[in-house]
Amino acid sequence: MSGFTLIESVIVVGIIGVLAVAFYPSVKNAIEIRGFDNAASDVLTSIQMAKWQAVTSKYHHRVRFVQDAAGWTYRVEMEKPFGTWTLKQGQSVKRVPREFSFVPLLPTGYTVEFNPTGFVSNFDSTKNTMTLSSTRIALLGEPNVRLIRFYTSGSIKMTKITSS
Repeated sequence: MSGFTLIESVIVVGIIGVLAVAFYPSVKNAIEIRGFDNAASDVLTSIQMAKWQAVTSKYHHRVRFVQDAAGWTYRVEMEKPFGTWTLKQGQSVKRVPREFSFVPLLPTGYTVEFNPTGFVSNFDSTKNTMTLSSTRIALLGEPNVRLIRFYTSGSIKMTKITSS
């Protein structure tokens, strides 16, 4: 007779169960860190996209952040005609996940506005950052703050920081 006995099968299933229990916390933590990085990258990408679209279309574009009862949302908007801001075609309103703390320190109604040359037209050197942080990531001993900073030239930089 060929095949596995019941005892051999139970032992294999038991080993797989022990390994799953041992690796579950690591996998869960990695997924949580990845979600945090993705949330910060989504904000960064939206700002970079607004700059690129302003330069290619020759119209002012902005990323506008709005706080509501459910947290923060953001959207890429285009100014066309002059003085009228509309949601950029093909874009949707995005939301910063509630499990993360989001603090925008931005000028003029929580916006970052790019002119057709790619420069930030509403730049204020004291209001040019967005901070995304997670207390749960801090408990893992990982960098728990993503600081997004923009400059008058349109340059955008994200930095990972560990805060206590």
